[in-house]
Amino acid sequence: MGKKKSSNGLISNPSPAKSPVKRNDIWSTIESGEAKSASVSHYKEPKNEPKFVHPAKLAKPKKIFDGLDIPERILSHGKIEEKSGGKKRKNRESSPKTENKKQKVDVKPKELAVVKKQNKHSTATLSEITKSTYFVEEPDNDNEVTLISNGRETKFKKTVVVKTDQKELESDDEVEDEEYEDEELEDEEEFEDEEIEDEDETDIDESEMILDPNDVERYINFESVEDEEDVEDEEEVDDEEEMEDEEMEDGEEEVSDEESVVSEMDADSDDEGFIAGKDREAHIISKDKAARSSNTQLVDFDKFPFTNEDSVVTASRAFGFMISPCDVQTFFDKFYQSNVLVVHRKQPTYFGNLFSTARLCELLEKNHLEYGTNINIAQYKNGVRTTLNGKGRVYPQIVKQHLNNLCSVQLVNPQTFDDRIWYICEVLQEQFGCFVGANTYLTPAGSSGFAPHWDEIDAFLLQVEGRKYWRVWAPESSDEELPLESSDNFTEEEMKGRVPVFEGWIEKGDVIYIPRGYIHQARTDSKVHSLHVTISTGRQWSFANLLEKLVPEAIGALIQDQHKLRRGLPIGLFDMGGVVDLDYAQEDHFTEKFKIVVDRQMSKLRNFVADHTFESSVDSMAKEFMKQALPPLLTESEKKLSVIGASIDLLGDDLVDFTAKTKVKLIRKHTQRLLMESEDSCFISHRMNNSRLFEGRPESTVDYPITGIDVYRVLSNAYPEWRTLDDIFSSRDTRHQSRKEKLAAIQILFQIGVLLVKN
Repeated sequence: MGKKKSSNGLISNPSPAKSPVKRNDIWSTIESGEAKSASVSHYKEPKNEPKFVHPAKLAKPKKIFDGLDIPERILSHGKIEEKSGGKKRKNRESSPKTENKKQKVDVKPKELAVVKKQNKHSTATLSEITKSTYFVEEPDNDNEVTLISNGRETKFKKTVVVKTDQKELESDDEVEDEEYEDEELEDEEEFEDEEIEDEDETDIDESEMILDPNDVERYINFESVEDEEDVEDEEEVDDEEEMEDEEMEDGEEEVSDEESVVSEMDADSDDEGFIAGKDREAHIISKDKAARSSNTQLVDFDKFPFTNEDSVVTASRAFGFMISPCDVQTFFDKFYQSNVLVVHRKQPTYFGNLFSTARLCELLEKNHLEYGTNINIAQYKNGVRTTLNGKGRVYPQIVKQHLNNLCSVQLVNPQTFDDRIWYICEVLQEQFGCFVGANTYLTPAGSSGFAPHWDEIDAFLLQVEGRKYWRVWAPESSDEELPLESSDNFTEEEMKGRVPVFEGWIEKGDVIYIPRGYIHQARTDSKVHSLHVTISTGRQWSFANLLEKLVPEAIGALIQDQHKLRRGLPIGLFDMGGVVDLDYAQEDHFTEKFKIVVDRQMSKLRNFVADHTFESSVDSMAKEFMKQALPPLLTESEKKLSVIGASIDLLGDDLVDFTAKTKVKLIRKHTQRLLMESEDSCFISHRMNNSRLFEGRPESTVDYPITGIDVYRVLSNAYPEWRTLDDIFSSRDTRHQSRKEKLAAIQILFQIGVLLVKN
């Protein structure tokens, strides 16, 4: 429904059931180190309390390859058995109880076949089986016990006394790891069945086999059994792969077919757990609760209010302030890219002097702001969005006329001209690990500037003046989830039938978080104007963007490594197949000569990426960040201790001197990145010289001596602590380099601006 440019679907988290836990001091988690940055905040330590699951997901059976909410994970594989069709790996789920005690079950062939048949065709979930499967001892017949499973009764002869939880059976059709439990039986009896081979005798103490009337319910876990046809098909494919494996040269890596199967399962599981539209709920923190826990002191952004020795702590403080009273960890666990968060603070001065209408006018008067590049004039009237931009510079008197005509004024990049917004955006980059930008929207009373639409960024809307009435709609399909591009404008007709997950007023001092892909639209009060600042993050920063960079690089490297990739395509390929249903003369050769070969090369590509390119892909994205990110906004003390300087006497003799007692430290945790160009060559990419306009300047890199890697490592590991040059030069990590080489590495870091020096 609706128009869109493009979108990708990903799994979203369910809505939370309860409000975040209230903390007496919102900074306590930050000062104690509990408030983590975005790079580690997605890891959640195990908790004893039950995890919330949205009702829409309860009916979905869990898949072991999802890796989500599974109490017991498969940590190891079973034995790999050799077969004529190739190599297959058998997964096995085990528990400590079954590892310590595995006794054998002797069941008569006819009875075993009945149970196996029930097991093979069972479609009940695990929870259904455990609730309706149990053994009952026949009161009138001491030689029989009855298994009742989902209303079906199966009688067993008491031929072996058994006390165990799981039994391992192996049949000719390769059914493995089927689990059974039998009640206590009186007599011991041994026999050999054609379907069970190499069973060991089990000695049982009959005194332990007294039935407890209060404990008649037992649990049986039925594992899925492959159909015989599926097994035969897999063996045929394995035979074809083995024939082609024989042609591979010695030393060429063999690829198992399990990987492609797992890949398909992973892909199929992406859409599971998606919660559509109205089934999601925005989480609203009430005014009273927010008011009790809010910081009452007015925030002055000119005084760098969140700055700490550690830039990561600074980021956590700033972000915690922005979403308070929701703490940082709760936000990333419950809301980030999944659910709307609304905070009603009932504190109009909460955002202090961050931005104002008077400040916007000042920027228009003192800077050369242009239509389209910096300022957009928009109006939404009678269901139609109109852009009324002029040409050239934007003047305050013209903007005033537009506001009088009920048009909305958007400042596209306030961080370029306003230091306060620059500060908050630059600080938050250490939290999210990607470019953070901003927009401001001034809308006169009784008007609306924009049609319903979604954005390709995650947005935090900070209401700094007036009030605004918002409607927000969640994605209705996985295709709309987490898009990588903004949508076109939706019409009122296209929005009919959609139910918003949030609808209400955002007052001055409030904040609303809108995840990427959520459609939203707003209007002002009939008597009060609105000014809000949108802090945006996550633009073109996804796994999809990573793969777009990673896969072409990996293919290029794999082509150099695998000569078979450079072979010509099969002769007669055009007669083997195509999308149109025609009679292709060589269709019988399509699978053997093309499909299987391509599938094998894709498996090689996956293995190559896993073995060689994961680490380098992180460096690649870090380099991209250094090219896009805002430069750091330094305090006066930081300027004095850096190459930038403050109030320097150019003719004075107070030069920066590097002695044994000189203390040094990196200026930020993530202002620079040491990257390897080859085994004997490296360089540093940094954001010190970046423009305050997105990618306004070319990326900044500088060659770095290979002998300086150990020095850089010591500085990086020591951050945010200061280290004397004597400590660095005498470190065990740097003992292999000469003093001259170490000093040269230090001076390069100082010269490019990423090092603070204190004598």
